[in-house]
Amino acid sequence: MSLNPFSDNLAWLWDIIALVISFFCVMMVVQINGKIQKSEKLPTYMTRKIVHILAAPVYVLTWLLFSGSVFSRYIASIVPILFIVQFTLIGTGKMEDEAFIRSMSRSGDPKELLKGTLYYAIILFVVTILWFTNGIKNANPGALIILGCLAGGDGFADIIGRKYGGDKKFGLFGAEKTIAGTIAMFLGSFIFSYGLLAIFSIGIPDFGLVQFLLPTVIISFVVTIVEALPPPNSDNLTISISVVILIIVFALWIPSLWPFPIISL
Repeated sequence: MSLNPFSDNLAWLWDIIALVISFFCVMMVVQINGKIQKSEKLPTYMTRKIVHILAAPVYVLTWLLFSGSVFSRYIASIVPILFIVQFTLIGTGKMEDEAFIRSMSRSGDPKELLKGTLYYAIILFVVTILWFTNGIKNANPGALIILGCLAGGDGFADIIGRKYGGDKKFGLFGAEKTIAGTIAMFLGSFIFSYGLLAIFSIGIPDFGLVQFLLPTVIISFVVTIVEALPPPNSDNLTISISVVILIIVFALWIPSLWPFPIISL
């Protein structure tokens, strides 16, 4: 799926405009949640996870604005690069941004941005470079499932687990999880992944929602197990890597489940 109101030789100009819109949309998610947290209308853990839940889907949906040219993915990748740089500068104390710290840290310590938050931005960058949908013919659903599990699954698991999980916890190798949080992890992963696939399928004939049902359920189930594993602050990496591994397995050994390239070239 692609968009370019200009002529083909000016596709790069439209992509620059799309880049500005994309960055603005993601930045608004952060800034609005920073103001909500400052007003104390919601607890910090919730505003932090709201950013986690919304940032990736908002960003990937702005891909629909880009022209789909060979340069689109690289121009779009500037958005996560800017956040990587910003998180690094804030986390190392070389830059101050109260809204970012309020929105994305549990304790208010800027150094927290160098952990899971930074990993989140790095994943957005890698996913953009490897799975950006450069036009309908090269559309790849891998990015949508990776970011669906990362945002919806991991985000809702923490919110629901804290609010409804109670004191009874379980986990593998020392991890502490709740039944409510685990169910939310599975449902959040599936709903967000399938929802993104449904949105993109409107303009991509090769995206048959029936064919995505089983692989999305399998992937959501596996990442739910992975999320129950320690160590802490690494969920963003382990969830994303597990989705990639499953996509590779499907593509190489069960192609009926994944009739798409492993990455977009």
